[in-house]
Amino acid sequence: MKCQFCRQEVENPCHNAQEMQQRAASHVERCEHALQDKQGMGSGAHRSDIQSKG
Repeated sequence: MKCQFCRQEVENPCHNAQEMQQRAASHVERCEHALQDKQGMGSGAHRSDIQSKG
């Protein structure tokens, strides 16, 4: 299934933001990145390019 937060194909996607935050706290890398993206690019994330699938 595709996770709505990290947009990756995963077995057990996060179902809500709280679950994603819990996984990020447990150092699940894809969730950490999704959480950084959700919080905004200005908060320590240096990605200026947002990938879009077209």
